[in-house]
Amino acid sequence: MTTSTIHADEPESEVSAKADSKTVEPTTDDLTAWENSGFLKLEEFCIDCHNADYQEAEVDLTLLSTAEKIRENSELAMHSISMIRFGAMPPEDSALPTVEERRQLADQLDDLVYHATCDLRPKPGRITARRLNRAEYNNAIRDLFGMDLRPADQFPSDEVGGGFDNNADVLSLSTMLMEKYLKAGESVASTVIVDPATLPSINKTFADQTLHTIGEAKLASFGEWFIRGDGMVWCEVDVPVEGEYYFDIRGGTNVRRSELIAAKEEESKDKDSDSKDADAKDSDDKREDRKRDRRRDEDKEEPKESDKVNRCVMVHNEEGLLLEILDFNYQEKSGPTDGESFRATLKPGKHRFFFSPTDTWIDELPKSEDRKDPWRIGESVSERVKALTDEELAKTVLPAGEKVEVSRRISDDEFNFKFKTVSIKGPGPQNRKDLPATQSQLIIRLARERSDHWEDVYKAAKVNLEPLMRRAFRREVSEEEVKRYATLVEAATDRRDSFYVGMQQAITAILCSPSFLFRIELPETDEARELAATGEAVPLSSTQLASRLSFFLWSSIPDKELLQAAKDNQLVDESKRRRHIHRMLDDPKSISLGEQFATQWFGLGNLKARDMADFGGNEEGPAITVDDLAGETHALFDHVLKNNLPVTELLTADYTFVNESLADWYGVKLPESKEVDAFQKVSLADAGRRGILGHAGVLTLTSYPTRNSPVLRGKWILENVLGTPPPEAPPNVPELEETRAASADATLREQLELHRADPGCASCHRVMDALGFGLETMDHLGRLRPPSDPSIADANGELPGGRSFRGAMELSEMLASTETRRFADTTVRRLLSFAIGRELRPADRCFVEAILDEAEGEGYRLRDLVEGVINSPPFLTTSVPAS
Repeated sequence: MTTSTIHADEPESEVSAKADSKTVEPTTDDLTAWENSGFLKLEEFCIDCHNADYQEAEVDLTLLSTAEKIRENSELAMHSISMIRFGAMPPEDSALPTVEERRQLADQLDDLVYHATCDLRPKPGRITARRLNRAEYNNAIRDLFGMDLRPADQFPSDEVGGGFDNNADVLSLSTMLMEKYLKAGESVASTVIVDPATLPSINKTFADQTLHTIGEAKLASFGEWFIRGDGMVWCEVDVPVEGEYYFDIRGGTNVRRSELIAAKEEESKDKDSDSKDADAKDSDDKREDRKRDRRRDEDKEEPKESDKVNRCVMVHNEEGLLLEILDFNYQEKSGPTDGESFRATLKPGKHRFFFSPTDTWIDELPKSEDRKDPWRIGESVSERVKALTDEELAKTVLPAGEKVEVSRRISDDEFNFKFKTVSIKGPGPQNRKDLPATQSQLIIRLARERSDHWEDVYKAAKVNLEPLMRRAFRREVSEEEVKRYATLVEAATDRRDSFYVGMQQAITAILCSPSFLFRIELPETDEARELAATGEAVPLSSTQLASRLSFFLWSSIPDKELLQAAKDNQLVDESKRRRHIHRMLDDPKSISLGEQFATQWFGLGNLKARDMADFGGNEEGPAITVDDLAGETHALFDHVLKNNLPVTELLTADYTFVNESLADWYGVKLPESKEVDAFQKVSLADAGRRGILGHAGVLTLTSYPTRNSPVLRGKWILENVLGTPPPEAPPNVPELEETRAASADATLREQLELHRADPGCASCHRVMDALGFGLETMDHLGRLRPPSDPSIADANGELPGGRSFRGAMELSEMLASTETRRFADTTVRRLLSFAIGRELRPADRCFVEAILDEAEGEGYRLRDLVEGVINSPPFLTTSVPAS
């Protein structure tokens, strides 16, 4: 059979030149061979039981007599090919074709089916608006907000169609699921944005009796503390959470420049006096009397600005660490207090803060004719605060009555700095450590909060929501769309809710929008809409391609780089698209192809129904989990993909990836690593197993809880490796368990041979059992059987064409070497179905063959096959219902 490589973006290619024809017309030789040979073989071996008058299993093979009839009955033809190749028909009790006759018959019919169904024009098939499945929803939330919240784990299980849970036709939306979406949206929104008002905080003011003092201090009648000398005030606060806290200190100094100069002059006069007469010198009492008289005179009038002296306050913590130096202006004793503030980042726990005014000093400068003012006034920053003990601080916390008594003993004039209040509040709404990291990413602009309302809400909401909507909806968003969601925030603040609550409600609405929950691919241009009206395939836009790419390779939404590439219209160009494909496959998120695609391809999700108790462990749980078993296969698939190895490496790999639990189970040595749960590459050179057919997950999946099942294992190989599912068992065929009861002493192979004695069973089991017996070297839990185990004797088989093998390793090698294209064909079909979200149709056959032909020269490398699927017309185009 000859096929052509088809590229959707090469309109001048030879293939496209034939596009006016609906199909690749069969050659005269093909038609002659079928009419003179192929159909005659059908008449010889099959028509007796499958004709117009007698249709066993409701199959009439006379409908395949000509090329035109084959075109009209392509599904019947393809089913017949599978039965012939599989060996299921004709049955054992009928005349049988030779191996060569069987091959020729299947190939001839296959050629005609190919010609009949292969439409050279892109025919992607109608794809229903596709709802995100659970994995896609979880991953989308993770990539939108950077938090692995997994809300979809609480959703009902997704239906499966064609082997995958991303099949558009089965992803319905029930009322119950919509309620789950609403709850999930609310939960996510309240997690990624938190109203700081709902979190622990402090807003405390210390004054009067709650503000403690050290040294000489006086409590005034209005609750103010006056400090002198080395005095200071302090307070203790219990910080609830790490964050930035705001300190506000109300106080001031009442020292005047003139007073300091007068005091300095008197001090100098005393030092310079030569008089030895005690009466000639002023006594300390007289000097203090003059000082008070001078202060009373000065208090009667407002001091000039030049006479005011500022004062600094040092702020220390309990460890003596200087946090801030605050500069206070001159304040009259009876006047209002000055306010100074600062911010500090605090950790949770009890903290003490000490506020100590600096000492004020004055010096006389050398006299000079140019210097009008000889005095220089400054402040010394003394380090008086040390790490005080609790006992020392306790002594400073006096009862109110005692504080008043102390204050009475000291004159008011002796105190030159007053503290009114110390306020501490926080943490701030944007700088607290208990806010989620997403808060600062989502709230780019914060509306202004006033005492009874919020300002600038609509503008802030638009700035915040537009980038989120663009990523959530996987496209550019219009001004009108953003407005609808921004008004939700505005409505919330109008109801006296906070701006944060409004943002939560808008995010909930975004996550419940069809634009987020569904992948809707409608024509975006007039040209595309006109083309859709004709029923022809419509090329996807660059934005739609970005979404298809990301959900195929990552099971998630496009990242910012991919969206930007879509905006720049890069993805419609194959060379530019290739660069992004490679980048995405190199990204760690491409592990989802293993976790989602490979898991469902190989049916590993069904392991969740298995009882894992047989895998060891204790009361705390099994030693090996389902995730361990599936993780081995995910890791191998990802390794083959990342390194672009031939797809047959999945069958022949003489290495695998195990964590600590699986390494113990297999009896292999794990490389030294600190991450015991990480999957690491180990050699299987002497382990007696190769590739996925040696994986404990596959072997357990294809066994019964207490014993092997060659039938299940053979069926699994036929379906997932060779892409040839066996037909359903005919009615009234006895179960194998009945055969076992009648022949309890027989080996499993002997029991299956008795089972195959029924002609209704023999045709299917002949190939299926042979494949399954090849894996008898391993038990129902994937462990290698000891050489003494009698079951090993059954681990051999023979396939059509005289291909014999012994043991799992030979079976894997034989399948890889003799069924290479068939395994590659199975891989491409599964990849394409997963990528486009629907089951394949006969018309897709030519695209599959084109992908295989393109990759054949390099040995069907997995990455090449993935890229071939992406560049195929079914992936790059869509069709839209006429309505």
